[in-house]
Amino acid sequence: MATRTIANGLAAVATVLATVAAGAGLLVPGLYRDAPYWVQQARGTDLATLLLAVPVLAFGLWAARRGSAAGQLAVFAGLLYVVYNYAIFVFSVVMNPLTAVHIAIAGLALWSLVLTTRSPALTEAGAAVAEGLNRRASGILLIAMAGLFGLLWIGQIASVAATGTLAPDLVRAGLSTNPVYALDLAFFLPLCALAGTGLLRRNVAGAFGQPMLIWVALMGAGIVGGFLFSAAAGEEFSVVVAVVISGLSIVSAALAAVPFVRHPSGPLTVRAPLPAHQGR
Repeated sequence: MATRTIANGLAAVATVLATVAAGAGLLVPGLYRDAPYWVQQARGTDLATLLLAVPVLAFGLWAARRGSAAGQLAVFAGLLYVVYNYAIFVFSVVMNPLTAVHIAIAGLALWSLVLTTRSPALTEAGAAVAEGLNRRASGILLIAMAGLFGLLWIGQIASVAATGTLAPDLVRAGLSTNPVYALDLAFFLPLCALAGTGLLRRNVAGAFGQPMLIWVALMGAGIVGGFLFSAAAGEEFSVVVAVVISGLSIVSAALAAVPFVRHPSGPLTVRAPLPAHQGR
């Protein structure tokens, strides 16, 4: 219980700082000092953070205090989003007045995530909520996404290795490497595949199904946000890719919300089992 309290406390501070950082990124002119295309992507992430990720974390923290399994999973999903995006901010965004805040957000969220995953209550909560998911549709979506983007990134890496020519988006961003390749291929896409497989096979890995669905929806929103800022700046972008990402994000969010539909009183009533020493 103490570990969970500390983890949620760290997550709460990270949420407040992320609110400040995202708001500043959207409202303070000239805050980002990167190439225009990379600034647009950063501001797109800020938009998704402020409008979606922060509310998800705030709701999750509130609900988790009430013993909600869904709340615990929302916090976990929000932390995954924060760690992913602020790792990119820390390592691939030019230093600016908020760099120290970005580092603090990444650190707080990462340590909260580590402490959260140490608790067996997370797996118990995930298993409870997963019973309300459409397992087949959710599992197929997560596995398909892992396979699709995995092949896409590996293909781009192979192309650069063979030709020595960077992908156009990297050139526009002024980057020599893509942090998304490392984060996706090393951790997040395998976690999607693992969670999707767990849902289909009804094993313990399926407990991460709903958090990964929420993560996919949040990440898709950030990418679409970047497209919106590119469009506002008169930059070219792929409408087809924007439509596909938007659709993926919407479908993933809808699948994550299925337990709310299947439990009319809401997943707040779906609670993780008490630890053994509390159930006696």
